[in-house]
Amino acid sequence: MVVATTEISFLAVGLALALMGFALLSGVAPGFAQDATPEAGVAGRPAHIHSGSCGDELGDVIVPLTNLTAAEGEAQGNTNATAAESSFTNVPMALDAILAEDHAINVHLSDEEIGTYIACGDIGGVVGPDGSLVIGLKEQAESGFSGIAFLAPGADGASTDVSVFVAEGLHEADVGGLDAGGDDEATPEA
Repeated sequence: MVVATTEISFLAVGLALALMGFALLSGVAPGFAQDATPEAGVAGRPAHIHSGSCGDELGDVIVPLTNLTAAEGEAQGNTNATAAESSFTNVPMALDAILAEDHAINVHLSDEEIGTYIACGDIGGVVGPDGSLVIGLKEQAESGFSGIAFLAPGADGASTDVSVFVAEGLHEADVGGLDAGGDDEATPEA
């Protein structure tokens, strides 16, 4: 149990550092929140915080999130890397208020196909010592997309910073060249 908690702590710290790097590289500096209303005409995948839960109980849009987009430019590093899409939005609701009722983050295929849901995650779980929450976004409608969302208290104490990450093919059987089907000889020993 201690190992699992330590691994989760390292994961949370790593995710937080990655998010800070993303924020700095994307020009969204901490303390300078992005408006919760996405700009008209921005390409990408729409995402929203909805009332209710994923599935048949998904309710009305409570807060629109910034459309998810892939990074542009020349790819670097490992050519087998899985490309991901991301967004950052500062929403005008405290995380406590979001958690007080059932809410979910839903990602849509596109503006043109807004009724096609590709990933969804119910907002809930264990809030970390820093007040943040990480949730999973499950694949919807056999889209092949899944991901995570990171929610943290905004700098003003009355808002929530929401970062959403999705990628296609994260659940495929062939991970890192190893067959997830149980090839014991290919699995390194501790």
